[in-house]
Amino acid sequence: MKKLLVIVDMQNDFVDGTLANKDAKKLIKKIKKYADKFDGNIFFTQDTHTKQYMQTQEGKNLPVPHCIKYSKGWQIVDELKEIKGRKFYKPTFGSLELGKEIRKNYADADIYFVGTCTGICVISNAMLAKTFAPEARIHVIDKLCACVTPDTHKTAIEAMKLCQIDII
Repeated sequence: MKKLLVIVDMQNDFVDGTLANKDAKKLIKKIKKYADKFDGNIFFTQDTHTKQYMQTQEGKNLPVPHCIKYSKGWQIVDELKEIKGRKFYKPTFGSLELGKEIRKNYADADIYFVGTCTGICVISNAMLAKTFAPEARIHVIDKLCACVTPDTHKTAIEAMKLCQIDII
């Protein structure tokens, strides 16, 4: 049985940068410990914007430049950099390339999601995985995800449950 761990957007800007989240910072050691013991492949998603971010639809709705490609904020947090895994750069919440890879090579796998932000990027990528591979078993590890607030985290978790994503 194939297994895949997707670590979503554990980047400096979401942990202690322009969109810092103290709850995301608390996840780092826990995600590292989980990944070190994980018996399967590991992928990372990286929110990836250009200097023209403020002219995009997302930039107009979230007017905080972040994760500008090659900046310090764009980098995966130092504590997770040593984890070997493929990276998927994404200009928006979900990665179509990740979805295509899942459809091609993980359509019957157990796929686990962890990271930040539960209510935007984790939910988007988990839903894409469910869409691209409807027979894969999609799992979100509740205690290894963080969102802007505990309430938005809980709302995202409940939405994913409705879409037959396993919350563990």
